[in-house]
Amino acid sequence: MKTIIYLLIAGFAFGIIASGFSNPASAETRILIQSADNNISPAALSQSATIFTARLKEFSSEKFELKVIPGKNQIQVVLADGWDQKIAEDLLTHQGSLSFYATYNRESFSKLLKGDNQLFSLLKADGPDHSMAVIGCAAAPEVEKVNEYLKTVQLNQKCKFAWGQPSGDGNVCLYALRLEGEKGALLTGSDVESAKSGQDKASGINELGIEFKKPAVQLWADATRRNINNAIAIVLDNKVLYAPVLRDAIEGGKCSITGDFTQAEVRYFAALCNNGELPVSFKIVK
Repeated sequence: MKTIIYLLIAGFAFGIIASGFSNPASAETRILIQSADNNISPAALSQSATIFTARLKEFSSEKFELKVIPGKNQIQVVLADGWDQKIAEDLLTHQGSLSFYATYNRESFSKLLKGDNQLFSLLKADGPDHSMAVIGCAAAPEVEKVNEYLKTVQLNQKCKFAWGQPSGDGNVCLYALRLEGEKGALLTGSDVESAKSGQDKASGINELGIEFKKPAVQLWADATRRNINNAIAIVLDNKVLYAPVLRDAIEGGKCSITGDFTQAEVRYFAALCNNGELPVSFKIVK
């Protein structure tokens, strides 16, 4: 049964990285990124450069050069021929903030709203199963309207909202994430000991193995036990990647995530997961 649960998580990393993995870099492609914080300290800029270097090295053995430009709060990366430029750009701009949240399903969230149905009127709520984590969906152009309304919802710090990845029909689904006291999330990326990309020898399926740190092993087991028949959302950079419904507790602090991934996709997620969260965000300089 636990193997099935792990397989349910299949595909959660795909949404964040499937937006373009096919843009090979020409010889010595240059990427210039800049901190979104104009007051970034030299220490934070140096820390970010270290994280970027570790991500790129873990993802690929292809050569690159990285240079910090402190006066402009910029970092320049020169990629040798053989790099996929889109993957490199994602590794240089994703914050790398990983969290695991228990969720409200539509029924429990309705009780939390105490009869206020205005949010549901803004969402397409007829599709999701009421026992699942999705509380409703919206067409991409309507997301901002929903976001404006969400700013007015007062739930006494009981939940936060996060959108999933756009589906093939252009809709985006909304999740209500349970807040667990001051920490908020059940577990975060700091609780992860390691993530390893690999391939199942028997099936040839690409997989990602996640192992939690020793202090978090029991926390994870307890969290999954409390949420049997509920969904736990895996959230990366405030986007819900996947929210499987648990059918059993996950003991031992390890899980194997398999699905229709390419090797590049599982290596990408491992590179983000293993090398820490950026102290500030960065953007590509056009």
